[in-house]
Amino acid sequence: MRQRFISFMGFRYFRSRRRGVGGTSTALSILGVAVGVMALTAVTGVMNGFQLGFIESILEISSYHLQIRGLSDVGLSRPGLSQPGLAQPGLAQPESSRFLESLRSLPEVRSAVPFSEHQVIVEGRFSDPRGCLIRGLPEEIERLDPSFFQALEVVDGDFDLQQPGTIVLGVELSRHLGVGVGDGVSVLSLEGSSLGELKPASRFYEVVGLFRSGYYEFDLGWAFFSLREGLSLDPDSGDSVTIGVKIQNRFRDQQVMRDILRMRGVEGVHVASWREFNRAFFGALRMEKIMMTVLIGLIFIVVGFNIHHGLRRAVRERYEEIGVLKALGASDTAVRRIFILEGLLIGTIGSILGLLLGLLISVHINAVFTLAEWAVNAGLAFADLLLYPLLQSSSGRFSLFSPAYFYITEVPSTVLLREAVLIVLFAVLAPTVAAAAAAAKVKDVRPAEVLRYE
Repeated sequence: MRQRFISFMGFRYFRSRRRGVGGTSTALSILGVAVGVMALTAVTGVMNGFQLGFIESILEISSYHLQIRGLSDVGLSRPGLSQPGLAQPGLAQPESSRFLESLRSLPEVRSAVPFSEHQVIVEGRFSDPRGCLIRGLPEEIERLDPSFFQALEVVDGDFDLQQPGTIVLGVELSRHLGVGVGDGVSVLSLEGSSLGELKPASRFYEVVGLFRSGYYEFDLGWAFFSLREGLSLDPDSGDSVTIGVKIQNRFRDQQVMRDILRMRGVEGVHVASWREFNRAFFGALRMEKIMMTVLIGLIFIVVGFNIHHGLRRAVRERYEEIGVLKALGASDTAVRRIFILEGLLIGTIGSILGLLLGLLISVHINAVFTLAEWAVNAGLAFADLLLYPLLQSSSGRFSLFSPAYFYITEVPSTVLLREAVLIVLFAVLAPTVAAAAAAAKVKDVRPAEVLRYE
C-alpha cells in the first residue's frame, strides 16, 4: 500500500509538473539526458569501430595472438622438411611436423603458421628506396590461415607465394616505389652469421600482387614472400623462424600459453602473448577511449545539477502539499521517495530516447557524415554564389574524411552491449542521485507551521 501511494504521487507530480510551470525544466532535463546518452553511444561506437579494426588488423596480419620462438630444440632449424603445407627449408621433419600437428590439435587454436621476418631496403622505379619488413609465409598460407586473407584486400594481382622470386607489396609501398603487378623490385639485405661478417646482398623479385589492410603502416612498410625465399635470403635465420598462433578467444591467451608449455619437447621455448607485442599502442587506445568517455560524461553531471536545482525549487513550491501529506501520516522517507521517483523517471525516459537515437546514428553513421558533408557543401556553394563577384574564386569541396588527411574509406561503428548498458545505468543513476540530494529538503517541512499559515 505504501509503495502504491509513492508510485501514484510520483507519477502525478511528474505529469503535473510537465504540464505546469516546471514542465520546461523537466523537458530540458530529459533532453539533456537523451543528448548525453546519444552522444556517448555514437562516439563510443565509432571509437570501438576504429579501435577494433586496428586491433584486428594487427592481430590477424602482424602479431598473431601468440608467438613461439626458440624452437631449434624441436627441429625447426634443420633442413629436410618436404610435407605439404610445411615444406620449407629450415623446418625439419618429423619433429616440427609432430609439434605443429599437436599445436593445431589444441581446442582453442585456430591456426599455427611458421614465418620469418627480414628488415630490408626495397627499391623500385623511383630513385627513392624505402625500408621495409618482409615476412616469409608458407606457400599454402591461404589454407593454413584463412582469417589472414579475410583481413587483407588484394587490390591487384594475386596473393601467390608458390612461384619462386615473387613478392606481394602493400599498396602504399608500391605507390611509393612506383611499381605495379608485373614490375620488379630490388631487395637489399645484410647477410652473414655475425656482425663482423655482414655483407650487403641485393636480390630481384617480381611483384605478383598488391594488398590493402586498412592500416597505413602495414600498407606502406610491409611485403610478403614465401618462407622458402625468406630462409634463402638469410640462410642463418633458421633459429629465428617463429610460429604464429591464432586462438578462438584472444582473452584466453594465458590458458593457451600454459597448454603449449605443457606440450612434450618444448623445453626452453619462449611463448609471448599479443598483450606484450603492442602494449603501448593498446594502452594509448584504452586511455583515449577513457578520456573521451569522461569528457562526454560531463554532460550527465551538468544535467544532474540542473535536475538538482529544479527539484529543489519543486520541493519549495510544494511545501503546502508536502505539509498536508506529512499531516496525513506520510513519513519523510516516503515523501523523499516521491521526488526520487521523479528523477528516476527523467533518467529512464531520457536514457531510452538517447539510446535509441544513438543506436540509430551508429548504424547509419556513414549516412550521417554524408548528409553533413552535403549540408556544408550546399552552404559553401550558396556562399560562393553570393560572394563570387567579390572573391572570384570557389571555396572548394568540403570533406569530413578527405583521403588527403585520413586513411579510411568509411567510418566503422561497433556498439558493445556492456558499454551501452553502462551508459544507460549511469544516465539513470545521475538524475536519481540528484533528485535524492534535492529531496533532502523535505525534512525541513513542518506540517504544523504550513497548516497554520494556510
